[in-house]
Amino acid sequence: MKLDLQTRDLTTGDRGPKVFESVDEARAWLKERPKNIAVLGVSSHHVPKELANELRQSMRPMDDEERALLDKLHEAEAAVIAKQVMARQAADAKAAAARAETMKSADPKREMELRWTYNQDLRINDAADSREITDEARAAVDAWIAERQEWVESRGQIIGDATIKVWPSDLPEGTTERIILGSFIPITA
Repeated sequence: MKLDLQTRDLTTGDRGPKVFESVDEARAWLKERPKNIAVLGVSSHHVPKELANELRQSMRPMDDEERALLDKLHEAEAAVIAKQVMARQAADAKAAAARAETMKSADPKREMELRWTYNQDLRINDAADSREITDEARAAVDAWIAERQEWVESRGQIIGDATIKVWPSDLPEGTTERIILGSFIPITA
């Protein structure tokens, strides 16, 4: 049975497969594992878990020098990830600031997405939307929630969370409903 191991060169960080013609060949190689080559695991899918564990236990343990190299690789990877996270956060913050700036000049009568939960006050679901929730919107959401409470009450549930899009003030021409769209999640009462 052919067997593939996923390996990593501890001096360069390069990863790659090491192919063996038999389990015995792999076992012998693992016992004498070359210096500064780490084995990440069995990459052949047909290998039973028990055999993979046996092969792992037959591997020559890492010496102090190899462990130091592995730690150095892990630190370098962590630094790259931290840098990527910081870059992503900076890009997200820039995009959020640009969106907030755009929202300042947006139509104040545009639709508003609201979030209602059973244990918090009604709030706008978009952090960039600085408008106040109108009394009309609040009343429409309260009525919408009350109607859905009736739907789930017989099952011993209440509305736990809801997201509702509403027209906050004047209704657009030809529109008769303040609620545009809504979804809810019932929970046990």
